[in-house]
Amino acid sequence: MFIGFFKNSSRRRGAKCLVLVTLVITVLLFTATLHVAQGSPSSVETTITEAVLVSVKPPWDTIDEGIKECIIQAIDQAEDVGAAVIISVDSYGGYLDAGFAIGDRIASSRVPVISFVSGGKALSAGTLIILPSHIVAIAPHAIIGAMQPIAYDPVTGSYTYVNESKIVNPIVEKAVTYAKMRGRNTTAAELFVRKNLVLNADDAVRNGVADVMATSINDLLSKIRNVEVNISNNVYRLRIEHVTTYGCSIRSRLISIFSSPLVSSVLLTIGIMGTIFALLSGKLPVIPIALLFLVLGLLGSGFSPNLIALFMVLLGAILLAVEVFVTPGFGALGIAGIIFLALGFALIPSSPPSAISPPPNYLEQFRVFAMGIGLGLGSFTGFVIYKVVQA
Repeated sequence: MFIGFFKNSSRRRGAKCLVLVTLVITVLLFTATLHVAQGSPSSVETTITEAVLVSVKPPWDTIDEGIKECIIQAIDQAEDVGAAVIISVDSYGGYLDAGFAIGDRIASSRVPVISFVSGGKALSAGTLIILPSHIVAIAPHAIIGAMQPIAYDPVTGSYTYVNESKIVNPIVEKAVTYAKMRGRNTTAAELFVRKNLVLNADDAVRNGVADVMATSINDLLSKIRNVEVNISNNVYRLRIEHVTTYGCSIRSRLISIFSSPLVSSVLLTIGIMGTIFALLSGKLPVIPIALLFLVLGLLGSGFSPNLIALFMVLLGAILLAVEVFVTPGFGALGIAGIIFLALGFALIPSSPPSAISPPPNYLEQFRVFAMGIGLGLGSFTGFVIYKVVQA
């Protein structure tokens, strides 16, 4: 009798344990399923009808710090409004750092980026920036490739091909990475750098480097209509009806001008010679003018435009203060101060709007106003001084 009782008790305890284990397993499986469902959201389809067009074409065809800022700002604006980006390229190339920065920004874009080799070429860094684009289009007469790095000597104007593996290999890896992430021909991407491979439009499309040939922007839009682009589980269907041209800022254009090796070397030479002349002749008021050329020349030597802008604004304010409160009259110090302030304000970087920072369009208007006032006052003062000396 007692034996039967213990057997029944054991069965009941076993049944309870089985129910408890089953319940725990069920809860764990449900939790895991819910976690997986939350971690893998279904794709969302969005139709894009707007596009922002930014150009890398003559006379602004060198891929430098100015063009880098312009393209990055265009992508930022397109992401804010949910538009696609079209980059029209006709370039012989440019600087490696700027090419890497543009390529990385295109690769991380949250909206579709379409690169269109609309001119005759996209060579060297021009090819580098189109590889990570979601869609690459090319005009029938255009060529791409020739990405072997070169070293340029602004003094002699000569070019030297760079073959050191420490420089070449990172470029190869970056080009191959861009090509692989968009399903492009990685072998061609490597040969662009190692063998200076150049492809025409037919070969670029046939070998999987470009996606489509187009003769114009309108032709491009018609050929990519209803094309789907997948970005981070978001599907974007392209039905672009309206294209807005993005105008690069005054700051980016000035950076492009002063970043030119030829312009930079000329400015540095004038600045150095002017400083030597001022010191030897005893005409010290000329030094601020010579310093202006030196500072602008440093823009093409790798110095930060932001630091140079800050330095120019501070120095301009100091020179004006000295001219007004220390020295009698109004001469070279005042002219240099006005020019320093005008160019310094023009080079001030734009920032996203915040509680203490106005939107970029207000900064751009302020740049134009400051440059107009500065150049106007500088010209008027120079004219007055000229008349006084002439009299």
